[in-house]
Amino acid sequence: MSEMASQIAKAIFVGNIKGGVGKSTLTVYLTDYLRRRFKRRSVVLLDTDPQGTSFELMEPKSKNGDARFLPVGDRYDGVNMTTLDGVLRRLLAQNDGIAMVDTGAGKLGNFWQMAFLCNTLLVPTSMSWADLRPTIDFIKEIDERKADLRSVTPHVVVVPNRVSPQQRHFQQIVDALQEVNAILAPPISELSAARHSSPDFSGLEGVEGTRFCREIERLGEFIVEYVISGELDRIYDETAN
Repeated sequence: MSEMASQIAKAIFVGNIKGGVGKSTLTVYLTDYLRRRFKRRSVVLLDTDPQGTSFELMEPKSKNGDARFLPVGDRYDGVNMTTLDGVLRRLLAQNDGIAMVDTGAGKLGNFWQMAFLCNTLLVPTSMSWADLRPTIDFIKEIDERKADLRSVTPHVVVVPNRVSPQQRHFQQIVDALQEVNAILAPPISELSAARHSSPDFSGLEGVEGTRFCREIERLGEFIVEYVISGELDRIYDETAN
């Protein structure tokens, strides 16, 4: 990864309209990973889920302003959407900022607007059809909106989550992704190590030596190599041309 590419600001939106797929868990651990990986860069967590789980966990571990709670949902007006828009635009105007945006489940509504403020959409899903089917439908809608707006972003990256540690073949999800414009990231299998209560949450330090920690580090390196470096931008720009 070149020095110049590594200094490009990025906003990563972790989302899926399907609930219970591990969005908040991935967001907080990836945020912690990126803060360790890029000690001199600003890595901001923006929690738009009305439940506020990511903010509650990460705020005690964050510098002033590096974790913000901006709930966006059916019961909230557009104030936080406007604030989120401003925060992301300011961050992306800097050379080295990284934002991780966590979201709740629910209707597409404001959801797609938030996604389109970001460069990359990280979509966790289990391998079960109960999760995979609505996930693919969701990505199809994002693809349609990208086509309407003639936009190549957000790039969609699917993260197989809650995968059995014995799982060796991913043909089911590979086949499903043939219908949409998305790439497949390394899977996460062992989630038991990530069970936590907020007072005891200590990020990757608290799960060191576990399979889960190794998988988060592998996923984090994938994100650094393809998202933070700008490699996905280059790939899609070449495809568009």
